[in-house]
This record gives sequence, C-alpha cells and structure tokens, in this order.
Amino acid sequence: MSLRILGGSAKGRSLTVPESARPSGARIRKSLFDLLAARAPAGRFPAFLDLHGGSGAIGLEAASRGHRVTLIEKELRASKAIEGNARALGLQVTVLRGESEKLLPQLGKFDLVFSDPPYEADIPKLTALLIHADLLRPGGLLICQHPTQVTLGAFPGYELETRKYGSNVLSLYTRHEPGAEPLESGRHQSGAHESASVGEE
Repeated sequence: MSLRILGGSAKGRSLTVPESARPSGARIRKSLFDLLAARAPAGRFPAFLDLHGGSGAIGLEAASRGHRVTLIEKELRASKAIEGNARALGLQVTVLRGESEKLLPQLGKFDLVFSDPPYEADIPKLTALLIHADLLRPGGLLICQHPTQVTLGAFPGYELETRKYGSNVLSLYTRHEPGAEPLESGRHQSGAHESASVGEE
C-alpha cells in the first residue's frame, strides 16, 4: 500500500505503508490539515503528538507542514517503517515505541494531540484518559478520530466540536485559555519504550 503526502515540504511524495496499518483516508486527512492550517498553523502551534502512529500518515503530514512531531507506535515493524519514511522524505520526527497510555506521564505538553486508536479500543475511556493526562497547553487542540457509532462527551475546561466525514468523525477538544470565557460546546458539522529521532543526517 502506498500513500502520498498532501501538503508541505514533502507534498506529493509517497509513503510505504505496512500491510498491518489502517491509514486515514485522503479526504479526512486533507480536511484535518486544511482545518489546522486555518486554526492552528505550525508557527503558533508547533508541537504535534500522534498517539497511535500506525502508517505514520498523520504525523509525517504534520511534519511536512512544519510541525515538530512526536509519534508513538507499539509495533516494531510499523515504527521502523515510520522512521524509514521520515528519512526518505527528509522530515525530522521523534518516534517513541511503546503503548501510548503507558507513556502519557512522561510525554510533556503539546499544542496539538491526535488520537486514532484501533477500533477495538474503548475510545470514550481513552479520550477521558487523554483529557485528564493534561497533555495540552492552554489553547491547544485534542483531535480524536473515531467511527460514527462512537459518541464522545464534553469535558469541563474544553470546547467540543464534531465534524463528520463518511463513516468517521473528528471530535475536536480545544482547551480553554486561562481566564477565558467558556465557549459553546457540542457544535457539529458534517463533512518497554524506545525512542528514535529521525531526519536528515
């Protein structure tokens, strides 16, 4: 399977994807990064965390567009594929190998966090865990991709917006700035741990 980077410095370049990977489709990836370009550009929201690296399509797309990217992937073969793609594309990323839930306490703060876990995961429970792990800087954005049959709830201190793309949904949690007035929640729109820093030698 092969995917292409949709924008940024590596636009049009191909990714080699492991057979086991379940990459996000081009439509939802384009919609996500069009939204981020308008709302959370790399210049103001540099630090990007992809919690479930998989094919690497989301994290490497973010790196191509100028974000400083950390990806987590528990499978050795998939993590090596992400590293190989990053080297081939000349993109600087950090790849952590392990289970994202176990690594949360040591990850630090990010401007953007993307979560697209395996469908068998308890996605509502994982989302609550991510919110309470305090990964986001004030004003940051947690993006949860999930099937339409999964419903995610609101959390105090966050604005929730949902966008539907076919059989998938992006639930977007924006962390309130200190002292900011809470915004209206629930807006809907259709439509063993190892690390490696990879990039140009």
